Amino acid sequence: MVSAFYFDKGDFAPMQQDALVLEAAAFGKREAVLLAVCDGIGGLKEGEYASGYVTMRIRDWFYRDFLRHVRKRHGRKRTERDCVSMLYDCNRYLLCYGKSHGIGLGTTMTMVLLQGGHLFGCPVFPCAVKYMVFHAGDSRAYLLGKGCRRLTGDDSYGRHGLRRCIGSFPWQGVQRKRGCLRSGEKILVCSDGFWRRLEQSEMAESLGKERGSLFFGQKGLTELQLEKRLRRLGQAGRERGERDNQAAVIFQAAKVNHTIRTV
Repeated sequence: MVSAFYFDKGDFAPMQQDALVLEAAAFGKREAVLLAVCDGIGGLKEGEYASGYVTMRIRDWFYRDFLRHVRKRHGRKRTERDCVSMLYDCNRYLLCYGKSHGIGLGTTMTMVLLQGGHLFGCPVFPCAVKYMVFHAGDSRAYLLGKGCRRLTGDDSYGRHGLRRCIGSFPWQGVQRKRGCLRSGEKILVCSDGFWRRLEQSEMAESLGKERGSLFFGQKGLTELQLEKRLRRLGQAGRERGERDNQAAVIFQAAKVNHTIRTV
């Protein structure tokens, strides 16, 4: 497994209201990874509590329930229903918490669940890594390979406010998407403070597929390289005037070792 994260409060925000999760587990021949970013809504009180609570619940669900689904080979629809039920409970809890404290609070939420036979080493098949995306708000998930493609849509009215998140609103469901990662492709999950000042072409150039022959010289980026590139992109946003908290986490699918045999 090759992964990295970037986390920066900045010099302007009074506190860090972004929270992220990066977890991985292996059992037998099956492996699973969790990526998640939550961004507490800054215009409301206790945004840091909302984002921290939801990331804690997501992490607990990953180890307690998702890994059980993977071990027992439950279908993806069943796993999705269970995850959405957990997020519904998060939404209900934050609404009840806010009502009891006389405040409104909420958080964006973007999470990606990955599973496959060889996430941490060389996959047997180029399309062995399956992913599921769950999303509410204006944090984002991107698929990076030859280019950069958004996997989520913003639940917002431009920069004038959110129309869906976890908390703040009655339950409206979440966006869901499924797919596969091919050899060397990456998934990036980030808050709006990270992506807002960046072009997708910049992210593709910095984090996307490496140049080189299909059979020679293509090695995936190392964790240190990914970390440095995330930091460089975050700093580019700061130089362009970004004042919000920043959080980003990235996962890279293992490279297939192509070889040519002669007889």
